[in-house]
Formats: sequence, C-alpha cells, structure tokens
Amino acid sequence: MTRAAAMVSLAVMLIIAACSPPPVEMEPAPRLARVETVRSAESASMREFVGRVEPRLSVDLAFQVGGRLAAYPVVEGQILPEGEVVARLDAADFARAVRQAEVQRQQASQNLERQRTLNERGISSDAALEQAQTEFDLQSVTLETARQNLRYATINAPFEGLVSRRLVDNFTTVSAGQPIARLQDMSELRVAIQIPESIVAVVDQSQPAELTARFPFLPGETFPLTFRELSAEPEPASRTYTAVFALPPDLPGNILPGMTATVMVSLDALTGSDPALVRVAAGALSASPDGGFRVWGYDPDAGLVTARDVEVGPMGGDTVVIRHGLAPGEQIVTTGVNALFDGMRIRPMQGRNGLASSR
Repeated sequence: MTRAAAMVSLAVMLIIAACSPPPVEMEPAPRLARVETVRSAESASMREFVGRVEPRLSVDLAFQVGGRLAAYPVVEGQILPEGEVVARLDAADFARAVRQAEVQRQQASQNLERQRTLNERGISSDAALEQAQTEFDLQSVTLETARQNLRYATINAPFEGLVSRRLVDNFTTVSAGQPIARLQDMSELRVAIQIPESIVAVVDQSQPAELTARFPFLPGETFPLTFRELSAEPEPASRTYTAVFALPPDLPGNILPGMTATVMVSLDALTGSDPALVRVAAGALSASPDGGFRVWGYDPDAGLVTARDVEVGPMGGDTVVIRHGLAPGEQIVTTGVNALFDGMRIRPMQGRNGLASSR
C-alpha cells in the first residue's frame, strides 16, 4: 500500500469513529448485604442461665484427733440442731491421757512446794526452784492438751444444718482431719450461675438487676432473687464468672442443694438501659472519620445507603445499645459495612434474620 492510500484509509476510520454513538456505561450491580430493622433496646433483653441450687454454707466435718468411731448417730437427710452430736470417738485413750497428766501435774505441784520451802530456809538453790517451776508449767500444758484432745473426740454441729452425706461408716478408724460428714447450712438457699464476661463488664452496680428463678417441677411459678456475690476470677476453661443469688425463704416444695433452676436476667437492669434506646447487632458499627461510630441506614424505596453517626452505649454479647442517632423501625446494614459508601446501591439479603426481620 502506497503512502497516499494509507493516509486515505486512516482518514476514513477517523470519520467513522466520530460518527459512532458514545459507549453505554454499565451501572454496577447492587451489592448484596444483610438489612435489619432497628428495634427498642428493651426487646430481647431477657437472658436465661442454667443455675444450681447451693446452701448458704457447706462444711466437711472432721476430727482434730485420730481414733476409732464409737458413735455415729446421724443419717443422711437429717436436720441437725446446733450443738447436736455428729460423731464421737472411743474416748478411753483420751481419758487415760488426761488422768496421767493430772497425776504428773500433781507431782510437779508437790515438788514445787517442797523446793519453795527449802529455798526459803536457804537449803535449796534458786536454780532448783526455777527448775521445779518450769516442770510444773510444762505439766500444766500437758494436762490442758490432754483435756483438749478429749474434747476433740466429739464433733458437735457448729450450726443447724442438713446432713447431706456420711463420708465414713461407724466403727471406722479415722485420722485427724479426715472428713466424716458433710453439713449444709439451709437457712438460706442460693442459686449460682455462670455469667459471660460481656455481661459482667457492663453491670451497673448502682442499679439492682431484675432476676427471677423458676424450677421445672414448679411450673408457672417464679421466685425473685437477691444478689449475694460475684467471683472476681473467671473459670479457667469457660472464662465465665460465678454469680450467686439468694432465693426467698418461703419456697414451696422440698428444694435441696444440687437441684437445677433457670435464672432469668433482665439485661436492661444489668446495663441500666433506657426503654427509649435501641439495640443493634455489633456488626452494624463502623468507624467514622472523626473517631466515633456510624451505621449505614438503608432507604428501601431508593435502594441506597447513607452513613449515620451514632452514640454507642454498653455492649451485651453480640449486640450494642445505641444512645443517639437511630430510632426503632429504621433499617440498617449489619454485614460488610466497611465496604459501603454514601449513595451506594445494595440488595437486601434473604435468609436468617438477626435482631429483626429483613425486608
């Protein structure tokens, strides 16, 4: 092809390109996202925990001296009055030790009086008198120890309680410190539950929580609970904290330690939530340029999202309370919020709902 022919072909191509219509820009497909309806913070504010009934106090009773059991009159399930005999060792050896110590102390007392008389007459030295005094003091201590061991040969109930378990049989030879019976203080029954750290971290100590318990064998009845204590260290495996609550004294039925109870806790009371506040999924939050938080509101008519600055309150599990910036009934995006921008078109995801139903 000659140079002139090439120039003509190029000119024709430019004319054709200039006369062609501009390319049509394809609008990107709407992004798939989960959209949920905002609802009041008081909704779904009740949590249930499985609790276990516990006595106010549980003590394993043991002798402070060893010996053979001679009396073991208690039976499991018995309510023992305070001071009642739980068990008694064979006291023959202890009584004999007391008698022997009494005799030795009497001898030491007589020797002390004799040495004191001789010392006053100048016959005995001061050192001999001091030695006699020391021997008398030692024998006095021995006698007191023997009498104490005799008292230790009997166990009395330190408080009125339930004999929950006999740990040995009668006539067994036991050693000092070996538990023989378990006594439980039933003056106040309690319920212990395991609370996750997400709730413990936002407990409002100035506002008492609304807690109730129910038992499977007492259908339709609930019982108010009173807070007693909260462990300061979590369980190593579950990383939960043990909270203990007192049951009311007028419980119907024979409720015993070890039984299972369902404890219902109002998260509004725990976190001090206002019924006018709203609660959203924690995944709906994203960081705003000013260092705060924002959510992405969804306009179902236009299909677009808009950033909304919000004030965040306490967190509870996988949800968070919003103090300002949202109202019940509004729709927000709860997944993939870091990829959104103002005016972005989205398509609500169909399927499982979170805090509320998607539209």
